[in-house]
This record gives sequence, structure tokens and C-alpha cells, in this order.
Amino acid sequence: MEVELFHADNLEFFDVRRLRRRASQTVRESSLVGRAWRGDREAAVALKTGFWPFVREFEVAIDRQFLPRQALVEKFGDRRARRVFIGVARAVRDMKEEEGSHAAHWVKDARCLGIPEIDGPCVPGVRALIERSYTKDLPAFFATLAGTEFIAEELSRFLVGSKRFTDLFSRKRWMWGEVHLAADEDGPSHLDIDLDLARAYGAAADAVAIEEMVLDTIALFGRAADDVEGVLLPELVAA
Repeated sequence: MEVELFHADNLEFFDVRRLRRRASQTVRESSLVGRAWRGDREAAVALKTGFWPFVREFEVAIDRQFLPRQALVEKFGDRRARRVFIGVARAVRDMKEEEGSHAAHWVKDARCLGIPEIDGPCVPGVRALIERSYTKDLPAFFATLAGTEFIAEELSRFLVGSKRFTDLFSRKRWMWGEVHLAADEDGPSHLDIDLDLARAYGAAADAVAIEEMVLDTIALFGRAADDVEGVLLPELVAA
């Protein structure tokens, strides 16, 4: 994806290592994810069904987001804003299409796990993630996308590396996870674009404020996983 960003120094501006460490920690400390990693089929089923409402709705939230150009014109000038905005807007559309593809992988993986019906209850933490994805506050919106991307990458890295987990699937692979580990070789990654736009639409060049929104999203995924476990696997939590 050949996309020019508004900032060339995002990896220096943001403490990306800190954000990724927090996402990895959140994934690895989750009781639900840990059970899935150890090959617990009930936990894997709960993970797939419990987070499905968010996976499904995330594509819709991206599709419905409006990206005004005037704020970018005022900040970066008309010519540069127009040039970058066109490429970035196309990249956001591509994100929406890819999330549809990712949702299809999620459903196919569920079928390979032997789940006949993936729809289930939407627990409070997952509902909160969905609501956050629909915010009209654009720095918060793109920080939410960035936090989601950090979690998706670290969850994939953790679970794809577990043979006990991947062996639960009929094709012995978790394709949703593999897709999220694929390298972006043609330009900025989704994460690069998310962080750049959170910064571009921000009122001030404040890395800390954006990072805190990313961290809040990451923490919410941890709470959502606890809610999924508590609702869908209450007997295991009690034990």
C-alpha cells in the first residue's frame, strides 16, 4: 500500500515499544487467552464467539466514520492535505474491506473449530469496545484502531505460536492470526496509518495523550476477555 503519511517520524514521536509491550502483557495475562493457548477447546470457542460481535461490527464502524478534510487543510496546507488525504482515505477504505476479509477468516476459523453457530451474547466489555469504535472524536477513533491493531498482532503472535491451540482447528492453522502477522511490504502498515491520523487530527502534538487513548483501548480488551470468560465459561472461572 503506497501511502504518504502526514508525519515521517511517528515511530520516534510515539513510544511504540511501550504500547506493544502493554498489548503483549494484556494478551499473555488474560486467563481466557492462556487457556486457549494451552489447548482448552472451551476457551477457544468462548474466544471466537465472545469477540465475534466486535469483529463483525468493527468493519461497519470504520465504514461509517467521516473524515473531514478542512481540519487537515488548516494544519498542513491545502496542497499537502489534499495529496496525503486522498491516499489515506483510500487506505482507510482498504482497512474496511480488509476487516470484512478478516471477519470472514474469523467465521471460517470458527467452522474449523467445530462451532456451528458463532452468534452469541455480547458481553459488557465487548459492547464497550464496539461503542468506542463508533466515536466521532477522530484522535480517539484512530487511537482505538491503533490499540485494536496492537492487540490483534500480539494475540496472533501468541496463539499462532501454540501448536496446542492451532491443533484444535481441523486445518491445524488459525488463519485469522496468520493474516495479522503478515508483513506490510508495500508501504505503511495499518498501525502506522492509525497513529499518523490520530496525530494529524489531534489538536496538539501531544504523544502522551494519544498513547493514553491507545493504552485505554488495550486495557479494555483485557476487561472484555475477562467478561467473555465470566459469561461464557462461568464454571471455569468459579473453579
